[in-house]
Amino acid sequence: MSGHSRSNSISDDDNQSVQMEGTHKAKRKRPAMKKRSATWNHFTLLEDNPNKCKCNYCGRQYQCHLRRDGITNMRNRILACLAYKTFREQQEGSQQNLTTEGGEGNASNMVLAKGWSQDACRKTVTKMIIMGELPLGFVDNKGFRHFCSVVIPQFVLPSRRTIGRDVMDLFLEEKTIRIISFSVIEDHRGKTIGKRIVACLQDWGIERLFAITVDNASTNDVAVNYVTMQLLAWGNDDAIVLAGQYMHVCCCAHILNLIVVSGLNELHASVVAIRNAVKYVRYVRSSTIRLQAFKQCAQQVKCPNGTVVLDCPTRWNSTYLMLMTALTFQVAFDRMAEVDKPYEAYFLEKENRAKRVGPPGPEDWESAGRIVKFFKVFYDATLLFSASLSMTSNLCYDTIGLIESSLTTLEASKDPYVVAMAYHMREKFDKYWESSGKINKMLIVASILDPRAKMDFGKHIFGIIFANDGWKVEEMTKAVKDLLNELYDAYSAMCPSLTPSMCISRPFFGYAQKVFVQNEGKRIVSEVKRYLSDPVEDPSNLKLNVLLWWKVNGSKYPILEKIARGILVVPVSTVASESTFSTGRRVIEEYRSSLTPCMIEALIYTENWLQAKLFANLVYNLQKDIKE
Repeated sequence: MSGHSRSNSISDDDNQSVQMEGTHKAKRKRPAMKKRSATWNHFTLLEDNPNKCKCNYCGRQYQCHLRRDGITNMRNRILACLAYKTFREQQEGSQQNLTTEGGEGNASNMVLAKGWSQDACRKTVTKMIIMGELPLGFVDNKGFRHFCSVVIPQFVLPSRRTIGRDVMDLFLEEKTIRIISFSVIEDHRGKTIGKRIVACLQDWGIERLFAITVDNASTNDVAVNYVTMQLLAWGNDDAIVLAGQYMHVCCCAHILNLIVVSGLNELHASVVAIRNAVKYVRYVRSSTIRLQAFKQCAQQVKCPNGTVVLDCPTRWNSTYLMLMTALTFQVAFDRMAEVDKPYEAYFLEKENRAKRVGPPGPEDWESAGRIVKFFKVFYDATLLFSASLSMTSNLCYDTIGLIESSLTTLEASKDPYVVAMAYHMREKFDKYWESSGKINKMLIVASILDPRAKMDFGKHIFGIIFANDGWKVEEMTKAVKDLLNELYDAYSAMCPSLTPSMCISRPFFGYAQKVFVQNEGKRIVSEVKRYLSDPVEDPSNLKLNVLLWWKVNGSKYPILEKIARGILVVPVSTVASESTFSTGRRVIEEYRSSLTPCMIEALIYTENWLQAKLFANLVYNLQKDIKE
């Protein structure tokens, strides 16, 4: 079949006959299209109504009109089906096999009894395909099938199509845990991005939105404004808070990157010289031989064990790590310049029609030393902003204050290079984080809602940022208090049911209800004041679980607890989501070029979920590798 044309010829092997009268041909009925989604494995269409289906496990009926309801409704239903969860649990067999297992959990290689089941093995193979980014047809490989027949004779290997369905099943099981959308954006216009966000909210039935954290591209401003207007048009009073005035949260990691890069530009030549030296050792032709020569030089001058790492020029924190490790091996590089003639020749070559920058000299190493010394604060701030498994919003404003203080120290330096660097960094800082007008004040409120800080901390940090300008400190203190009261009034209107339950059946009930009504106005007005006037928790208790504290004290501050729950969980950077999709460049290749968008979505989602710990500790693992 090509386009909309059909062939009129029929082969001799075809058992069907075609009757033709004159120029007219009897039409053959087109067979019904097969259901491609693996979700249909869990539902059965009703014979009397093709737009409805029933769950194969609990028997409940649902709408399944392809255009109106789509497949998403069915996916969400099966995820919530208790009968389906029970069925999956029953699939796990109880047969026990004796095996040995080493590693941290069983270092003595003790004999253990482990269960085996066909479903468990199939699920493990599915995870292997996903995490290894292998083609789905890998299970049809003769070598792999022979390996499995020897290692696990009783395991019946599934086909490629079965693995595809298993991928979708695993995707459905894990879907509600982390990512809720992975969509192709047709263009980079803000309205297009906003439409995809709104479609995601509608797809998942999300009716309330507190904040959107995005990077600093101008198109994102348009996208957030579009989402705000759409939510207001929904007509839900509690769809957004304070008409979306504070919905847009700029990625703090991106802002910090812009600040630091503006300073690094002042020392660009020194950084490039050291980067080229590292490239010579690790990433040019015959790099294995050159790396061995470098290690010999390091041993001769008694450098510590380890090696150097190359940075990613668009990620300043990796540049910091590169300079930090390179400084450790400075004398080894100097030794290379003396004994390794190809090292000298490498820097005589042309790169982009100009002589390659380097080799690094004493001034370059001295500049690198200044960068490492002063940029440690900024590196630690990047790690804090980029955290994905811990709360960051309550510490954000404190970190911004630390950065501001560090810039003040740099500006007071006697080193003209450092002063010039601090000047450019200050320009970027004021552009995005000038505290009185440009910073999102929700980040300040988040620090106030940390029970170890409250408003006393706010006044303290305002004094640091505004150089103890009393008028400015009071102005900011009032602005933050006013915002907290505005939030309180908004949440009070959205949560009228937050009243103490009255389960008393004696006359005291009527009295208690009367007193409650009389004191309700006072309670609403005073809850914020009571929180701010109550003693703070021990500020030295760095391990305090702030969210747990609010959960425990929710009965004392019921409205504030809901506010804290909304503000404190707002991510202050987009690093986690960028790490999630960083494997996208490897998806469209020879093994996956024919996959449907739905399958690609499932593979990317599930790989992220299965490797969650690796993503969460990305920088920590890099530091560990450097040490080794």
